[in-house]
Amino acid sequence: MAFTGIFEAPKAKPSAFGLFVVAKPENGPDEDQWVRGFSQEWETEVSNLVNFDDTDTTYDVVGTRTDLVRHRLIKPFFIEMTEDISTFGFLGLDRNARITRQIEAGSQKAIEQELWDGYIRKNETHENLALSDANATILGGGSAYSAKRALAILEQGIAEASQFGEQGIIHMTRDVAALLSSNSQMLFHEKGKEHLQTLAGTPVVVGSGYSGTGPDDAAGSTETPSDTNKWMYATGLVKVFLGKPDVVADNLAQSYDVAGNQNDMRIKAIRPAAVYFDPSIHLAVRVDLTA
Repeated sequence: MAFTGIFEAPKAKPSAFGLFVVAKPENGPDEDQWVRGFSQEWETEVSNLVNFDDTDTTYDVVGTRTDLVRHRLIKPFFIEMTEDISTFGFLGLDRNARITRQIEAGSQKAIEQELWDGYIRKNETHENLALSDANATILGGGSAYSAKRALAILEQGIAEASQFGEQGIIHMTRDVAALLSSNSQMLFHEKGKEHLQTLAGTPVVVGSGYSGTGPDDAAGSTETPSDTNKWMYATGLVKVFLGKPDVVADNLAQSYDVAGNQNDMRIKAIRPAAVYFDPSIHLAVRVDLTA
């Protein structure tokens, strides 16, 4: 007799070297304390950092900044996962547990997309920064470089941008990462660490949700990503807050879609999220994927 049951689906897994291995999601001491918005304080910018001789006649400026960013308001957003299914094909599975697993697996890509493109942030004019905001300092005059050269420019840019010699984080799309790892061996996976990194030890995020678009004030069409044109970014520390998934309906009966009197069910889960970075480092460089 033919088997007519169902095998459980393989567990969905987010991409291996994505945002969550560099910025581990936190829920904070209490989800209610951050989900309505909060202010993040930073200690990575000062007016002056100098070396000086005891005669006080010779000194060397290490770092200086006039437009200090001491704190920034962060407004969270929400991730929503929906599954539509007909009651005729409804199988004896725990659909609420299934949608919970799905939103947990999809959250990394959703947060990566908002971090890079900032669609919610830009359309709601939040203070949250996106990688592609006009605030990014464009290196190399906006010219396009090979992936190898662009990475070198970002590495040096991190050193020059940070007053403290802070550890930066580099963000890139998967195609740029493929060029750097296969052709020039510029990215490494050190034993015992989950993330990729450069030879200088800078953590690298390879985001499946990263679009490759350039800063909003990039010249002409150069900000638009394509098969040959992408951007890379460097930032300071990245933080992620991620709330617990909440299945909207208490039971499956409440998931019945009454619209049009159809035999459909709509199962939905949501969770709050916030992603942001230390703005003391916010750099961009354009990449020519054919170079």
